[in-house]
Amino acid sequence: MASSGGHHKANKGSWTAVFLIIAGFTIGVFALILDSVPLWIGTGVALIVGMITAVTSRIMEQAY
Repeated sequence: MASSGGHHKANKGSWTAVFLIIAGFTIGVFALILDSVPLWIGTGVALIVGMITAVTSRIMEQAY
């Protein structure tokens, strides 16, 4: 779906990917501060799932 400006509008998948990636970095900050292995694992999971979501939602095709 293209807008009047010629670029594709963002979809729910791309916003979910952005949220997951931001959440991953936020968890990573706490993992670094608290030196917590489970939080590092959560960081990795959030970033990988965010990356997969971004690829499947074709987020880069929505950039202008």
